[in-house]
Amino acid sequence: MIEYLRSNAPAYTKWINIMPGVRVCQFKLTELSEKRLLTLQKYESSDTFEVFFCLCGQITAMPAGMESQKIEKHHILVLSDASDLLSLKISQDLHGILVAIDLPSFQQDPPSLLPSSGLSIDLYRLKSNLAVQHGSVALCNRCWSQAVFDLWGYLPDDMFCRYCVFKALELLYILSAKSFRMERLTTGPENQQNPQTILRIRLYLETHLSEKITIADLSRMLSVSPTYLKTEFRRIYGISVHRCLIDLRMRKAGELILCTNRPLYKIAQDVGYEGMSQFSVVFKKYYGTTPGQFKKMSKTGI
Repeated sequence: MIEYLRSNAPAYTKWINIMPGVRVCQFKLTELSEKRLLTLQKYESSDTFEVFFCLCGQITAMPAGMESQKIEKHHILVLSDASDLLSLKISQDLHGILVAIDLPSFQQDPPSLLPSSGLSIDLYRLKSNLAVQHGSVALCNRCWSQAVFDLWGYLPDDMFCRYCVFKALELLYILSAKSFRMERLTTGPENQQNPQTILRIRLYLETHLSEKITIADLSRMLSVSPTYLKTEFRRIYGISVHRCLIDLRMRKAGELILCTNRPLYKIAQDVGYEGMSQFSVVFKKYYGTTPGQFKKMSKTGI
């Protein structure tokens, strides 16, 4: 969202530099923007997290292969580089505060207030936990989020922006502190396997989409049995390895069609399909339309 605000400056935009590693933007759309559909491109792994506090208006988050979700007044949206969202549809009256935190830069020189608290954000666990949530989390009508917005109107704008930074850091800490319940399996050497290694599988899949990937290969990488890998992956992510791989490949294919001019057969190869026939079948099942029709709709803005 930071890039959207930079390239499509709303009528009212106020940037605030509060501390190293933290950027804050308070903005208000007062007229219809020419670009209301923000396509989220997939960049290399980043340690920057965006927390959006919605004061008015609406964002419709559209993830790949799942139902859209509306972020409305007094809702909070957290985005990471692992987000499965394809695009964000922004209403013309959108008003809010966006906090972008480059966590390593921030933690390198945090304000003197924070070290005494004894709280630290585990970057690896935060990224892993968000990956389990498909890279984004929305807080809608929760007591925690409502308490944040209760102060809006009582504090000056600058002070409320600073307060949002504090709450954004608190939220990232909460998300990093959350631990997943990993049930113990029967005794054996695999039980000693660190569950975090299973979390890395998704990142491996994402960075090797053009290659042939099998459960046997992944099992050898982790030195576990195929059964253990499939069971633990489904326990953590809620879907099978095969389903996750299809989701990642189709999401990447959709991004390449939307954001590049590469031929469709090249895009098919980029996401691991040797021929157009199989690629087209899977793509249509996933998006409800063929790759060619999808490309035409993206060019005409339908």
